[in-house]
Amino acid sequence: MKLKFINAKILPSPDEAILEGAVCVSDGKIVSVASESAGFAADRVIDCGGNLLMSGFCNAHTHAAMSLFRGVADDLPLDKWLFDRIFPMEDHLTPDDVYWGTLLQVAEFVKNGITCMADMYFYPDTVYEAVKNSNLCLALCCGANSYSTYDTVKFMSDMYSKYSTVSDRVRYFPGLHAEYTCEESLIAAVADLAAEIGAPTYIHLSETLKEVGECTVRHGGLTPPQYLHKLGFFDNGGLAAHCTYADKDDIALLKQSGVTPVVNGASNLKLASGIAPVCAMLSAGMSPALGTDGSASNNATSMFREMYLYSCLQKESMKDASAVSAEEALKAATVNGYAALGFGGGEIKEGKFADMVLVDLSAPFMRPLSNLRKNIVYSADSSAVLMTVAGGKIVYENGEYRIGEPLEKIYAECEKRVKRLLSEANFS
Repeated sequence: MKLKFINAKILPSPDEAILEGAVCVSDGKIVSVASESAGFAADRVIDCGGNLLMSGFCNAHTHAAMSLFRGVADDLPLDKWLFDRIFPMEDHLTPDDVYWGTLLQVAEFVKNGITCMADMYFYPDTVYEAVKNSNLCLALCCGANSYSTYDTVKFMSDMYSKYSTVSDRVRYFPGLHAEYTCEESLIAAVADLAAEIGAPTYIHLSETLKEVGECTVRHGGLTPPQYLHKLGFFDNGGLAAHCTYADKDDIALLKQSGVTPVVNGASNLKLASGIAPVCAMLSAGMSPALGTDGSASNNATSMFREMYLYSCLQKESMKDASAVSAEEALKAATVNGYAALGFGGGEIKEGKFADMVLVDLSAPFMRPLSNLRKNIVYSADSSAVLMTVAGGKIVYENGEYRIGEPLEKIYAECEKRVKRLLSEANFS
């Protein structure tokens, strides 16, 4: 479908000047920016009304179907949250549960301007089916552990072969849940697979001080990044969620290995896990991405909130109000995430994916229009999203969702399923 967005303010990328004019889209890609494409015949012309057209957000770490667990495991530290509440409920998940839980999260994503997601959860075939109608860029990330009851390495190999050729908007990352849930033999086997197929890997890493301390005890003083490096887990680079307690040596090692840290500020705060050392990462030349984590630990999936925390937590940690600018936060939420996941988006430029968000500049928190970048990061919220476009498809527009299932049906299915899961896990 050919779309023409006219009368727009355009933010091509976080570092570039705001333009005015039109953006033309064809076959899911941007074909012109701030100028009329000669002879371009649009199927639909959208008048942006002087509002801001910017890149859609990349949520580089989430567990989408955990939307089912929103509000049922709150006010607990990570270990109790995970082992006492989440794992018992996950033992009873079915593919249908994951389908409807993923769709609920997708609805929230498109309302919040998210056009790209890295999902680490069960039943990737089901996740793909739930996401494909919304046209989001989807990175399926394996989160297996030593409790898994299937041949995890063969499973990852099969999934990698299957999803590497589906679409340029779908990728598969072999990976593991975390060092503390995986035996060394499993980590080494996944490292060998990644080396064989030439794939980057994905894992939760150094999320809590307890995790780091116990890893050093188990492995002769090695921190989680050092231990995984020893086993070759990051020989092809990859992504590491959290990195809350990565010290300067860990950061240097991750940088050397081509690993992108994915910062999850709201989830880490809510679980009292800590604050990631973003300033040290940036000083080392890294380009961190942003994630929301799952709705069982966040409990929202607002990239506006994540950008605010990404910047402001560093200002407080460093006692420096100039630390981590709004522009750096915008990079983390857009271009950095897309690049880390290997997708051609994150900017409004010719040839890039037409993954875009129309931001309401008439909202009181966006006025005056002194500095739109600062307003997006420091004052805006998801209510400013008027429209979300994923791969040239309008998936959210002024309260209307185009994600493959009616919103009311999604709600009804999820309410029914969470009641069953709570009952089966013997929770009230």
